[in-house]
Amino acid sequence: MLFVVNSAVQTYNAALNQPAYQSSMHRDHATGVEFPAHNANDGSRHTIFGSSPYCAVTRIESNPWWAVDLGHPRTIYRVDLTTSDLTSRKTKISSFTNSITR
Repeated sequence: MLFVVNSAVQTYNAALNQPAYQSSMHRDHATGVEFPAHNANDGSRHTIFGSSPYCAVTRIESNPWWAVDLGHPRTIYRVDLTTSDLTSRKTKISSFTNSITR
């Protein structure tokens, strides 16, 4: 979630339901469930991998990425990341790089 300071006290989730993209999409072949990028900014903080609402998940890859289009320039004061509890994949954010593209 990206939080933008709207006033001295109020913040809002600038990424909520904005177009999102990721480097690949994991698909559970047993159930047919897909894990697209927009699951990451749908407003849910649910992190249990095997139950709905689902997280965004990439296939296993060396440099996965996720991006969101905020629509127009904004001042970002905080970024919150929540990872899945998928223990079989040892979900962990070991490094995080943010970049802004216009």
